[in-house]
Amino acid sequence: MKKVLLGLMAVLAVAIGAFALYVASRQHLRFDVAPPAIAATTDSTAIARGRYLVRHLASCGGCHGDPTMREQAEAGEEIPLTGGFEFSIPPGKFYPRNITPDSATGIGAFTDGQIARALRDGVGNDGRALLPFMEMQGLSDEDLVAVISYLRSQPPVHHVVPDHQYNFLGTIVKATVLSKPVGPKETPPVRNPSGATIENGRYLVEAVANCWACHTERDYNTGQMVGAHLAGGKMPDDFNPKRIWFPPNLTSDPATGRLAQFTEDEFVARFHAGRLIPGSPMPWSEFRGLHEEDVRAIYRYLKSVPPVVHATGPAFVDKP
Repeated sequence: MKKVLLGLMAVLAVAIGAFALYVASRQHLRFDVAPPAIAATTDSTAIARGRYLVRHLASCGGCHGDPTMREQAEAGEEIPLTGGFEFSIPPGKFYPRNITPDSATGIGAFTDGQIARALRDGVGNDGRALLPFMEMQGLSDEDLVAVISYLRSQPPVHHVVPDHQYNFLGTIVKATVLSKPVGPKETPPVRNPSGATIENGRYLVEAVANCWACHTERDYNTGQMVGAHLAGGKMPDDFNPKRIWFPPNLTSDPATGRLAQFTEDEFVARFHAGRLIPGSPMPWSEFRGLHEEDVRAIYRYLKSVPPVVHATGPAFVDKP
């Protein structure tokens, strides 16, 4: 029995060692992905569209904004996109980057193609896979140009952001489920749709505002989606470690879906009303600036999504 146990322990030690080597060998994988043929422009219309995307539809300031200016952002000010906010989640501590055009600490030294590749293909300027926190892979070519053009037009701010800090779980996740860059699920359109249409709503919900990223249940150990699409989620509070938020079910299920409670006009009015629940992670201050036709498009698309029975319960719960 002693020999059997020793043999099992030896096999286990070899297996653990082999897995450790495997994990270590996959921490700095690089991927040869050609940058998209995207070039920024100084056209004022494109820059205005980029501002609307960055500051309102995609709410980039919620993660990349100066973390010391949260009150100003809540008041509707356009704060510098200097990055540095700390997200403390099970795989470690992660810091959104400085996306001002500063050449030393921001995106100023990157080519337009490198920025486009990061947004669309999830590959950094050094060829390594980026964490799929910026779920903008489905942006149209037209909107990709607009976003980069707007970012280029901003004042550069020199602000050093710490490197991500992976813990033991994080290194395993990085080597396995998040080892490869995440690209678009389908070929992005050349031009973005527009108007109060289901097509435009689908584009905004799925590729720009990314409503599904919070309103679908996610495994925060791996980042993988584990719930029904748009049927409600569960997420930690970035400022209160004891609070858990439950973004509601956005389908039209008559018993559990939030869309069943709103007419189209009521939905529009809700978006323009701003924040009603203090501390809510929904970027209401940014969404108040959405064009009415876009809000109507979002409503019409969500109404077209098959209803899912899923009661999310109260807006939030505080752990004891």
